[in-house]
Amino acid sequence: MSSIKKNLGLQMIYQVLSACMPLITASYLARNLGADQLGVFSFTSSVVAYFTLFAMLGTVNYGTRSIASVKGNREKINEVFTSIFTLQIIVTVIAMTMYVIYLIFFCTDNKLIAYLQGIALISCLVDINWIFWGVEDFQITVTRNIIIKITTVALILLLVKKESDLWIYTFIMLGGTFLSNLILFFYLPRYASFTKISIEKMKEHVVPNLVLFVPLLAMSVYHTMDKTMLGKLSTYTQSGYYYNSDKVVQTPLLLINGIGTVMLPRMSSLLSEKKQKEANDLFITTLEGVSAVSIALLCGIAAIANEFVPFFFGSGYEACITIIIVFTPILLIKGFSVIVRTQYLIPMGMEREFTKSVVGGAVINLTFNFILIPFYGAMGAAIATVIAELVACILQFFSLRGQKLGIKKMLVKTLLYACMGFVMIILVRGVALLNVNNFLKLVIEINVGAIFYGVVCVIYWIKTKNRFYEILCKPIAVRILKNR
Repeated sequence: MSSIKKNLGLQMIYQVLSACMPLITASYLARNLGADQLGVFSFTSSVVAYFTLFAMLGTVNYGTRSIASVKGNREKINEVFTSIFTLQIIVTVIAMTMYVIYLIFFCTDNKLIAYLQGIALISCLVDINWIFWGVEDFQITVTRNIIIKITTVALILLLVKKESDLWIYTFIMLGGTFLSNLILFFYLPRYASFTKISIEKMKEHVVPNLVLFVPLLAMSVYHTMDKTMLGKLSTYTQSGYYYNSDKVVQTPLLLINGIGTVMLPRMSSLLSEKKQKEANDLFITTLEGVSAVSIALLCGIAAIANEFVPFFFGSGYEACITIIIVFTPILLIKGFSVIVRTQYLIPMGMEREFTKSVVGGAVINLTFNFILIPFYGAMGAAIATVIAELVACILQFFSLRGQKLGIKKMLVKTLLYACMGFVMIILVRGVALLNVNNFLKLVIEINVGAIFYGVVCVIYWIKTKNRFYEILCKPIAVRILKNR
């Protein structure tokens, strides 16, 4: 448990910084690049995302799981790492070739930006994050990413000054990712080294990788296809509204994704050791924790959206207010999906159930996108995404039926957290009636909402002797008493 707490702590530090930094640049970029140029970046990045998706197949999840299952055996790790990484290079080179063909024969607009987006594919060639996650060493990846992200933000603030600087912004963003991945090779010898492998050994990983690639491809429809379709069926301005609104909601999701990243190798390790009960308990605990955090975030963002958007993005982005509010349920829905996927379906080898859920959601998303985007632009894309994510999440939970995990009790607790969040929204909107400047009002709203929700949760945990009292509240109380 101590290693889990350490890894979660490291991930939370990194994810909080990751959450804050894009928000800092989002406000700056909204004013300096404008919605139209951000729409160009959003569209071109969505196109290259299809090629990077193919380049990585299901390597991140599959590689993490595979390394975790042989953790402690250096010879096995060397063999598994070399096999998967060799496959990754081959597929990435194919993807790069396909992207070059797209640039030469099919790309007609914003060619410079499209060419620069190709750096993302070069980054895939050197992406070995998965081996460090597999051995549960998150300190290396976290430290490196923090330094790179701070540098990236500094360069954006220093060099991106006007609309014509979009190419600089693109180069900084993609170059930062490439450098971040490349640095990991200096630390690789600690855990693995390249070894001779047969083609047969490499082939063993093709089918499992492809099995995990199919749901990832379907999931990309929710997030990537929206931006592509907005660029084709609507305007770059609408794409820019979607880009900013999506960033506000997706940024807090980094916290939840961080939990999933830490728990995937731990769950894979527990299951390989036949510790089913311990794995089930950890799964339900994590699910409840994500429920509490997600509801706090979604209710908080929805409550402050009216004051946040004009303060943060400036004038001309008023349309983002309602788009953000419509987007907020994604935090809970996707939070549940991430945990079910990374802590149960993938470690348990239930790829078929995972695939069915996301393919079903993808079909829903595409259908609603075609119907709604031409009439409602970014708002239509947001509605389609929420519906699709909800369908996929329900299907994933349905696949857990009969597992005796205590899902129903956990969902009842989720309703209690939702009630707390609803009261928090009412309190925050009451603060909005204060006759003070927008910044001060925003600060008061955030503090009132956070304090209320936090205090009510702690009282609930103490009164019901909830496991989070033992995990979070009790250790803090003991430390305070010791300091006295």
